[in-house]
Amino acid sequence: MNLLVDCRKLKIIPNDRLVNGLEVIVKEHLKWNQIFNLSGHRTKQNVWTYQILDSLSPHQFIKTGNLLDIGTGPGFPGLPLALMYPDTHVTLLDSNEKKLAFARHIQSICKLDNVTVVHNRIEEFQVEKKFDQIISRAFKHLNGMIHHSLDLLTLNGEILAMKGARVDSEILDAETEFERCAITLHKLPHIVDEQRMLVLVKQRKK
Repeated sequence: MNLLVDCRKLKIIPNDRLVNGLEVIVKEHLKWNQIFNLSGHRTKQNVWTYQILDSLSPHQFIKTGNLLDIGTGPGFPGLPLALMYPDTHVTLLDSNEKKLAFARHIQSICKLDNVTVVHNRIEEFQVEKKFDQIISRAFKHLNGMIHHSLDLLTLNGEILAMKGARVDSEILDAETEFERCAITLHKLPHIVDEQRMLVLVKQRKK
């Protein structure tokens, strides 16, 4: 784990706040994972690579505004992105209260005033103020994410679906089902050989 070198590979210039916060997340993740099953990542390197860096890989697409992280689990990708972008308000949504307890713990010790943690299912989630962006790496299929996200987005809002390399068939299905959406595919930087892709979905102007 080489924080500065790995961040440079993702074209991130970390400040002290981000460095200190990410180190806290890694340390606390390993500690909590001994008691609670936060994730399958049990080593410092794996937490760093597959939780932290993976969460930060779409950073260039994040905008100032309100960001919803659906199926965040213990807070990924939302927590690292909230650390990096203090002017973006991040809502972490998940139905697993035990995992959200970790997100609340990190929110408290890192003093993340731009984070809201919500215990709910996406199917039952209702909002008064819609989101500028919705991100997730939890959905197995792109159609499902688009279906649950459209009503929660502002008119010019964006869906950011984090996916693996084999996403072409999902995009074809989504283009057929959601003709009013413009869908583009972007390759994300990473420090591992596995390809990480971002599917960006916007509603077409009428």
